[in-house]
Amino acid sequence: MLRRLEFKKRGKNAFYRNWKSCILICFVFAILVGGTVISIRNTEVNSEINVSVWNLKGDNNSEIVNDFINGITGKSPIESEFLNNTKGVLGTISNNVSKTGSFLFGILNALNQALFKDRVWASVIIIIGASLSFLYWVFGSKVLEVGKARFFLENRKYTKTKANKMILPYRIGKTTHIAYTMFVKNIYNILWYLTLVGGVIKSYSYMMVPYILAENPKIKTRDAIKLSRDMMNGYKWEVFKLDLSFIGWGILGIITFNISNLVFTTPYMNATKAEIYMYLRDLAKTRGIKNAKLLKDTNLEGDIVLGEYPVYDYMLKSSKPRKWLTFNYNRDYSFWNIVLLFFAFAFLGWIWEVLLFLFQTGSFVNRGALHGPWLPIYGAGGIAMLVLLKKVRKNPFVYFIFAMIVSGIIEYFTSVYLEIVHHMAWWDYTGFFLNINGRVCLEGLMLFGICGVAVTYVLAPVIANVLDKIDKNIKMFLCVGLVLLIAGDFYISGKNPNIGEGVTTEVVENSKIKDRLRN
Repeated sequence: MLRRLEFKKRGKNAFYRNWKSCILICFVFAILVGGTVISIRNTEVNSEINVSVWNLKGDNNSEIVNDFINGITGKSPIESEFLNNTKGVLGTISNNVSKTGSFLFGILNALNQALFKDRVWASVIIIIGASLSFLYWVFGSKVLEVGKARFFLENRKYTKTKANKMILPYRIGKTTHIAYTMFVKNIYNILWYLTLVGGVIKSYSYMMVPYILAENPKIKTRDAIKLSRDMMNGYKWEVFKLDLSFIGWGILGIITFNISNLVFTTPYMNATKAEIYMYLRDLAKTRGIKNAKLLKDTNLEGDIVLGEYPVYDYMLKSSKPRKWLTFNYNRDYSFWNIVLLFFAFAFLGWIWEVLLFLFQTGSFVNRGALHGPWLPIYGAGGIAMLVLLKKVRKNPFVYFIFAMIVSGIIEYFTSVYLEIVHHMAWWDYTGFFLNINGRVCLEGLMLFGICGVAVTYVLAPVIANVLDKIDKNIKMFLCVGLVLLIAGDFYISGKNPNIGEGVTTEVVENSKIKDRLRN
C-alpha cells in the first residue's frame, strides 16, 4: 500500500526547494501543449461525432473552417470585443481566433485572408491545420511531456535543477524514438478507451512510460510499455486514490480561475508523481521485474544534493549549445558603410513592399513616394537603429522594444510630412489593431522591431563584412553616385510624387489633416 501522505509530503518539499523552476516549467508546458485544436487525452473520449460537421455553409473560408471546428468540438464561437472591428494581420488573427476558438486554425485563416485574399480552399486549410496539429502533438507535446518528467525526476534530488531540462529529449538525439514510443502508448490508450472502463484502467497502466523514457531514452518501445504495466501492477488503485486526494485543490483551482493550479497544485502533483515513480522503480528492482535493470540512472538515487545533476555522467551526452550569433553585431560602421547600408535597406524595403503587394493582388506597383527602387523610410529606420541603439545591442529584447519606438517615431512623422506637403496618404492604418491616428499600428511596429533585430544582429554585419573588402575609393564613388541619384529623385518627386491606385489615398480636406494632427 502506498503511503499517500508521505509521498505528498516529499513532493511538496521537492516543489518548495525549487518552486520558481517548478512553476515556470508547468506554466511553459501548459502554454506549449494546450494550444492545438486536435487534442488526444488519456482521460477523455468523445463518443459522439456531430455529423453536421460536414455541412460547411460559411460564406468564406473563415466561416467554413469555423463551422468545421465547431462541428468537431461542439463549441460555440468565442465572442471578442475586437471581432470584425479591426484590419490588418493582428486584427485578422484576432477575428479568426475568436471565430474558430483555435489559435492554429485562426492563424492559418488569417494568413489565408491577408496573403491569399481567402482564395485557398477551406479543405486545404483544414488539412494543413490538422496535419500540423498532429505533428505537433507527436513531436511537440508528447516529447515535452517526457522532458517535464525528466525535470521533476532530477528536481526531487537536485535543488538547483533548471527548467531547460524539459528540452533535454531534443538535445540527446532521441526525439524520434521518444515521439514514436509516446505515440504507440497513446494509441494503446485510445484503443482501450473503446471498451470504456478499460481505458481508465490502462491509462494508469501506462502512466510510467514518460518517466521510464526520461530516465532511459534508449529503451525499446515495447520494453518501456511492458515495464510500465509491470511496475503499476497492483498499484493502479493506489495511484488512483492518490489522484483523488487532490480533488480539493482542483476545486480551489476552479474558484481561483486556475491561478492556484498554476502556482501550486500542478507543480505539487508533478513532484509527487516523480516520488511515486522512484518508489515503484526501486520496488521493481527488488521484485525482480523483467527489464527493471534498464532503469540504470543511478544519479537519480540517493539523498538531496545542493546543486545540479552531473550532466556529464548522463548515459546520453547532451549536445553542446550552438552559437547562433557568429557575427560581430557590436561592431562600428564607417561613414561610407553607413551610406551604402542606407541604400541597401531602402532597396530591400522597396523589394518587400512591391513583392507583398504583388503577392496579394497579382499586380506590380511601384511603392513609395519616390520613383526609384528605394524607400528611404526603411533606410532611415535601419541606420537610426544602428547608430542610436548601439548601447542596448547586448540585450536583444530591449533592442527590440527600442527598435519599435524608433521606427514608430520615424513612420509617424514621415506620414505627417507627406500628408501636409502632398495631401496624400501613402499608408493608412485606420481600423488596424491598436493604431495611432492611422499613422502607425502595433503589428507594423512589431514587424519593424523584428526586422530591426535581424538587421542589427545578422544582416548589417554581413553586408558590412562584404563592404569592408571593397576599396575605399570605389565605395566613395558609389556613395556619391547613389546620393546624386536619390537627390534627383527627391527633387522630381517633390513636384510630381509617385501616386496612383495601390500607392496612395488622396486626402483632400485640410480640416481632416488638422484633426489628425490634433489627435
